[in-house]
Amino acid sequence: MEPIKILLPTDFSPQAEHALVLARKIAEKVPANLELLHIIPCRTEARLNESGQVEVEEDSVQGYLNAQVVAARKGFEMYNTSAFSSVKHDIVFGPIASTIVMKTPKGAYDLIIMGTKGAFGMKEFFSGSSTQQVVRGSQTPVLSLMCDRSDWDVKNVLLIHQLDNKQAQIPKALKALVKAFGSTLHIFSNNDPKSAVSESAMKDFLEKEGLSEENTVIHPNGISEQQIIHFDQRYQMDLIAVATEGRSALSQIFRADVAEKLVNHMYKPIMSFHI
Repeated sequence: MEPIKILLPTDFSPQAEHALVLARKIAEKVPANLELLHIIPCRTEARLNESGQVEVEEDSVQGYLNAQVVAARKGFEMYNTSAFSSVKHDIVFGPIASTIVMKTPKGAYDLIIMGTKGAFGMKEFFSGSSTQQVVRGSQTPVLSLMCDRSDWDVKNVLLIHQLDNKQAQIPKALKALVKAFGSTLHIFSNNDPKSAVSESAMKDFLEKEGLSEENTVIHPNGISEQQIIHFDQRYQMDLIAVATEGRSALSQIFRADVAEKLVNHMYKPIMSFHI
């Protein structure tokens, strides 16, 4: 099996450690190449030269940035990454969310894994968490989590998707997880129940995606955040995957995306991807 390419942004917080634990659980089942990314917030132009030294426009912050780079390298050394087929480290400068989005054009990686503290109240209304902003902007699927999942076993996966969309597909990383863990895939077709996807169309879709219908359960229905939470409470999903659409900051004020709400509110691994 070809390794999946995982990008894991880290600030060396407990949330980032939770993300690394989840990545290791994946790598135990699926061959995976890991790239660890540390972003140092910086308002001026800065970069690492070929010798690994900071070059910056404002000399007054060079000492601070050098110290941050040294600390990041020590942080990388503390991580247990033996489960992965290959491991790379990268240190860059800039705003966190937009830097990740710019680094992950479609096809560059198969999966981004991020720990998050979530966002609630006015913070969610105006800006959201960094993870939520990456979910909104990145063309790469994002797997996020809020807490430790060292006991993670992917027995049941809930997929929320617009299966009547001609561009509907299941991300490579999600298919790899379902196959490797032998998961049961529960599919909520996120459309009007009156135009629910037919059984034959569903069979064709699964065959196209290389998945067996034997381990798939279809739940054609319209979807809301509360419906997903209630379904999870009843059937105990191990992973929730949801197709989403990118949104501008203005449209986000008026209509929050289901995937972004789940990322901010739900203590469950959430995989979101664009269609």
